[in-house]
Amino acid sequence: MKNNNLEKGVAIYLVVIIVSTLTAVSLNIASIIIGGSKMTSNAGDSVKAFYAADTGIEHALYNAKSSTCSTVNSAVGSDTKYTYIVTVSNPDNCEVTTSMISIGEYKPDTLTKVTQRRISISY
Repeated sequence: MKNNNLEKGVAIYLVVIIVSTLTAVSLNIASIIIGGSKMTSNAGDSVKAFYAADTGIEHALYNAKSSTCSTVNSAVGSDTKYTYIVTVSNPDNCEVTTSMISIGEYKPDTLTKVTQRRISISY
């Protein structure tokens, strides 16, 4: 009879340990899935920012061909979610070797952070 009295709480102890372990594993898996979905949504924003930077480079190269080599700061079309800033290293003389750095930004709304991508060229 002495052994039966000592083993009464073992079952509840094992149930608590098993439930705690399963809960911890489930929370870790949920954390991994949520992190992956955030990275996937940021990848789309990254592509949009890259294309905004590419648009800035194309705009600056067009201006350089027209002999108006200057820094450009604009939105892509009329959409202010996509912006770019192009810095020209030698704006006074486009004939010599010049480098341009374009920083494209994408900001879908005021609650999210800005995603930036940078392209640099030299000609």
